[in-house]
Amino acid sequence: MGWLDLVTNPQGLREIFGAETPPLVGVGLHGVEIDREGPTLRLRLDLPTYPSNPPVKWRRNGYNVVQVELLLGGVSDISIRGVSVNMLVDVDIKSDGRLALKISSPTLNMIAMATSVTVSKIDAYLDGGRDLWPVKDSGSGN
Repeated sequence: MGWLDLVTNPQGLREIFGAETPPLVGVGLHGVEIDREGPTLRLRLDLPTYPSNPPVKWRRNGYNVVQVELLLGGVSDISIRGVSVNMLVDVDIKSDGRLALKISSPTLNMIAMATSVTVSKIDAYLDGGRDLWPVKDSGSGN
């Protein structure tokens, strides 16, 4: 069972990525928000892969990064150690009746327990530091 099978609403990401489940290894972590309502934990993540057949709007705008927001509900425990300004992390989500979230990198370690995980937002943007359409050398010298 992959991480997307644990999400309550995987349809949007499945439509965008097709049969390929985006990996959660080498993910760009942009934000972590803890809210007492629920309580909830919100993670804003840049996925490390881009869909082979992105939505037309994304293609037209030259977007090359998919950003998702995961919302964990019914959070009962959180532990966070470390922080950095540029966090590339590995995210692991498992379930044995309760969801266990583990985020790890050389600079950050986080563990959380929750009852649910939902994709609360899917977006895309252009990251000038990433190549989306690598230019192939035609041999013309131009």
